[in-house]
Amino acid sequence: MTIESLRQARDAYRAGESDPVHSPAWFSLQVDAWVRRACENIAPDVGPFFLLALGGYGRGELYPFSDIDLLFCLPEPSEKGAASADSEALASALFLPLWDSGFDVGHGVRTVSETIALAGSDYEVLCSLLDARLLYGTAEEFERFRERVQDALVLPVRPALVRWLAGRHEARHLRFGDTSHLLSPNLKEGRGGQRDLQTMHWLEAVWRGNGDHPPFLSESESHALVQDAAFLSRVRTTLHRLSRRKNDALHLEIQPELASVLGYGPTNGRGGVERFLSDLHRVMSEISLLCRLCLGKAQSLCDGSAEAGADVGLDFSVLVSDPANILELFRHSAQTGVPIGWQTRRIIQDRLAELSPESDWPRGIAGRFGEILCGPLAPHALEQMLDVGFLRRFLPEFGDIENLVQFDAYHRLPAGPHLVETVRQLAYFDAAHEFLGDELAALVQEPCLRWAAFLHDIAKGEDDHSRKGAEVTRDILARLGFDAPFAEECAFLVKNHLLLVHTATRRDLGEESVIHGLAAILGDLRRLRLLTLLTWADSMATGPKAWNPWIENLLRETYFKTRRVLEYGFLSEDNRVHRLSRLRDSLRAQRPAHLSVSEFEHFLGLMPPRYLMQTSPRRIVEHIDHVRRFAQRQDSAPFDLAWEYKANTKSLRLTLISTDKPGLFARVCSALARHGLSVLAAELCVWDDRTVVDVFWVTEPLDPLYADETVRACHSTLERLFRDEAELDRLPVQVTPRLKKVFALDSELVHVHLDNDASDFHTVLSIQAPDVPGLLATVSLSLYRLGIDLIFAKIATQKDKAMDILHIREGGEKIPAAECDALARSLRLLICSLYA
Repeated sequence: MTIESLRQARDAYRAGESDPVHSPAWFSLQVDAWVRRACENIAPDVGPFFLLALGGYGRGELYPFSDIDLLFCLPEPSEKGAASADSEALASALFLPLWDSGFDVGHGVRTVSETIALAGSDYEVLCSLLDARLLYGTAEEFERFRERVQDALVLPVRPALVRWLAGRHEARHLRFGDTSHLLSPNLKEGRGGQRDLQTMHWLEAVWRGNGDHPPFLSESESHALVQDAAFLSRVRTTLHRLSRRKNDALHLEIQPELASVLGYGPTNGRGGVERFLSDLHRVMSEISLLCRLCLGKAQSLCDGSAEAGADVGLDFSVLVSDPANILELFRHSAQTGVPIGWQTRRIIQDRLAELSPESDWPRGIAGRFGEILCGPLAPHALEQMLDVGFLRRFLPEFGDIENLVQFDAYHRLPAGPHLVETVRQLAYFDAAHEFLGDELAALVQEPCLRWAAFLHDIAKGEDDHSRKGAEVTRDILARLGFDAPFAEECAFLVKNHLLLVHTATRRDLGEESVIHGLAAILGDLRRLRLLTLLTWADSMATGPKAWNPWIENLLRETYFKTRRVLEYGFLSEDNRVHRLSRLRDSLRAQRPAHLSVSEFEHFLGLMPPRYLMQTSPRRIVEHIDHVRRFAQRQDSAPFDLAWEYKANTKSLRLTLISTDKPGLFARVCSALARHGLSVLAAELCVWDDRTVVDVFWVTEPLDPLYADETVRACHSTLERLFRDEAELDRLPVQVTPRLKKVFALDSELVHVHLDNDASDFHTVLSIQAPDVPGLLATVSLSLYRLGIDLIFAKIATQKDKAMDILHIREGGEKIPAAECDALARSLRLLICSLYA
């Protein structure tokens, strides 16, 4: 094979999409053929040597953009002349053609003694020799080399080498995270990635090289590992091809295309990308589990704490014939903190496989399972039940969603681990917690709450998973022998587990009808408390982007307003007037000394009721000072902008004081988008004298050290927009190509709805769409051009998704019902164009 033929083979391999013929093993053979021919041509000129393939190439796993790792082993200088002359000839004949053809080559030219010495001081080098494969030279020379590596290096340091592998394994996972659960798993370095496969390969090589045959894996586990490795290899090969570079991070934007190339299409209502991610999670989880098994076994053998084949950890294998005893084993493991031994795990899995799904064995242990679920040991016990596969045998419905992965930018865990994590969050909630700990902590071990947390996403993947989940919950609990009232209470929590967060982020909490409606659904204070706890735990378990100070404050406000209604009855107009009176009295008690009574009363008289009821007294006093300074300014500035950096949330809080004018909100959003600042949340208010008091929470600048400069630049842009009406039209809306590629794939991610029934005075425009810079600017500018007034807005970014609620009017009235559908379609098309 010529170098040109090898280059053509590489190009065909890289362009092969899902072609199974052009595999890592196939390409390794192509490189082998060229390398051997090149060695045959140069051997007469350079003298005796043998050539080894190392790393992935040594294992016969050359991916489309992998390095080709080669090691020339030369005779000792005392035997066959100087090695330097050989090195130059080898580099000229072998390395240069590969480099000139665009191959990445990792190379070494050393004597055997130099190689042994280097490997003796560097475990990375030693492990690379465990992958060594002979490309050119005599088998006898290679065998002597391998024996020397084993006798001089591996055997003397085997315990230390195993400890190093275990430490390297843990350090890598700490660095890359549990990427089988993350949004963008790293197929090489992450937990369950190919480094874990390599670790198992090295452990086998360490033992088998000396003729030992420790039973690290059973026959069925070995068979499963082969299948998992083949799947992961296909995914990594396809990822290299689609990325057109060496890339092992499966980023969000490439997942749909990769799933399609691998043959994943929509099935049974689930998207192809979600089915692919579910299979990938299952495979990587299994590889990670088997790697931990091998490392634990190897460490025990090296430490002398176990014989080959002995179990490591708790061993109650003689008791697992009874499912009740299996549960007690999980309980005991949780109490002691000692994991269940691998051999015992195998016996449990075999025993569970023997249990008929039609039998009623789960009913007999449901009470004991409930005790564990509702106790403080639940997190540790459920984790092991998840690992061993107990949960999917105990509840077949759990198995249906265990590996379900949602294709979005915020769900950190598949559905099964997410349910376990939700229970974990509840178990660690106490009275000292900053989010209503003193109000809610007494209920964290309530059985209906724990069961609802464990089952709230049991119907994930369905169109209305909350409603369907309530039905499934009733069926499960009835099958397990729980009485109907208990099952109904759990089903209520499952059905409404999104109710509070949707109300808080999408409705105007200043309207009494919203809180009244929520209180009517809940019915009593206990349900409110349970549902608030479930909402918090679900959000925390979803991922870091599902819970932020804005969501927390909204949920806190929702909780206290609803509690007040449930405790004291539905508000009447008289109660509302009384409450506003008390709020004003509270503010009068905090009047700053530099404000006269008459001046302070003047400002109080301008404030709308919604603003008074939704803004803290301290913040109202700050706003009064800000409005007063703006009114006393001698210049003709059209607005005043103050800002504060919030390091804990990595955001800026901007407070804008101005006089109301059409398009003001569009101007602010456009200025922010112009400087790369996305609106995370906003509170908009117009006082009775047309004074605007708007508060925006926006993303921090790329470099927080230059936040001052960014805000000043934004201030300058906003000034131009206020003074020049045409300037607003000249600001481009920019969406990064990366986000375009992600969100253009599914137009169903964009939802626009107009509702004339949600508010007594306004049409409520709700927008859900992937959050990108310019979204709000585009929508608000369009409304301005259509002559539609923005009265009130609730802007929130939840889990990388814009959740915007705009209260609008046209000519002082609601949007006519006949025009709502057309306006919604137009806005949706406009928003979708941002990602096209």
